[in-house]
Amino acid sequence: MRIDRPFFMPLAITVVSAILAAILLVSALVAWLAELLGSLKIPCLLVGSFLALMAFIVYNVSLKSYFRQISEELRVIYSVSRVIRGWLDWAATILGGKTTEEGD
Repeated sequence: MRIDRPFFMPLAITVVSAILAAILLVSALVAWLAELLGSLKIPCLLVGSFLALMAFIVYNVSLKSYFRQISEELRVIYSVSRVIRGWLDWAATILGGKTTEEGD
């Protein structure tokens, strides 16, 4: 890959094109079902329910474990930062400085 070639704009155009293609595909599916069923409400409910079900399945199968892992890592970071803050408060009281509660 050459350094002087742009990277961000082709990537952004590709992402926008993919999103627009998905929107057009869903719109065409709803319009086609509306012609078959004679109503616009029923196809909207069917396609919306199907997409919601797909999102729920994708979340439970692949994304839930990642969110759980991120949550655990954030808990570890929080507990380590509390320990470090305790050490800093202890060192500040030993040296005669202000604690973080007094300094805030």
